[in-house]
Formats: sequence, structure tokens, C-alpha cells
Amino acid sequence: MFRIILIIVLIWLIWFALKAIWKDLRRVRPKSKTSSSLPEVADKLVKDPVCGVYCPRKSAYTAIWQGKVYYFCSEECRQKFLAEKKAKASSSG
Repeated sequence: MFRIILIIVLIWLIWFALKAIWKDLRRVRPKSKTSSSLPEVADKLVKDPVCGVYCPRKSAYTAIWQGKVYYFCSEECRQKFLAEKKAKASSSG
């Protein structure tokens, strides 16, 4: 009789342990793949016009030329771009 009660109690404990584990696993996994469950984009990538590298807009170097904003991956690319634009402007005008 004692063995039967012990087996029933063990089955009951295992059942509740598995139930708790299953509940935790379902909570971690996203329920759907809709746009609301996807993470938001932290920053947009912009392309450097000199070398073609993409970099986050927040950390990019900037230059304004003829009213347009240009984004660069480094200060070197920015300086090269400005030097080329100034050389073209001085040779054409």
C-alpha cells in the first residue's frame, strides 16, 4: 500500500514539475512573427559616398554640401569628399 501511495505522489510531483517547465518555455518563445513582436531598429544605416561603407547615422561624420547632408564612416573620408568637391568647384568656376 505504501508503494502505491509513493508512486502516486512521485507521478504527481513529476506532473507539476513538467507543467511548470512547459509554462516557462511557452513564455520565452514569441507567440507570433508579426511586426509588433519584432524589435525596433535602433538606428538607420547610411552609405559613405567615398568608400561605400555603411555605418550607423548616429555615429557617422557629416558634411553639408550645397544644402544636402552627406554621411561618412570616418573623418578621412569626410575630408577627402570635401577636398574633391572644393577642387571641382574651383576648377569649374
